Amino acid sequence: MPLKLKLGANEQLVVNGAVMVNGGYRTTLMVRNFAHILREKDVLQEDQADTPTKRLYFHVQAMLLKPPPSPELVAAYQEQLAALRRAFVRPDNLVALDEVDRVVTAGDYYKALVQLQTLIGVEASLLNLDPPPWRRARLGQG
Repeated sequence: MPLKLKLGANEQLVVNGAVMVNGGYRTTLMVRNFAHILREKDVLQEDQADTPTKRLYFHVQAMLLKPPPSPELVAAYQEQLAALRRAFVRPDNLVALDEVDRVVTAGDYYKALVQLQTLIGVEASLLNLDPPPWRRARLGQG
């Protein structure tokens, strides 16, 4: 099933590690085969990874941006994942973390990021934080 991307004017995205910029008009792209894709609205800058779940998201994002992940990155990911498994107690959150690990192991990092975005919202609620503004970050800032 192809992936349909609707891009705003001048919107940036990363495809298999290459930063691409849409022109001055809205457009739609169809991706017909597997590729590592990250839209600028999904980019988390390192200084914004200020909670445990955001740190895990940042590790997975790094895996997506420059595959294959280095052994150091994999170790950091596994350590952060283990810490979150100890912190989250609700079964549905633990199931979500298991799914994150399953898709990361399969190399489908974007699906892991989608799962983590939901957990970041849960974490913000638990920590009494404002909803994360980082989805509006621009590539190259920070």
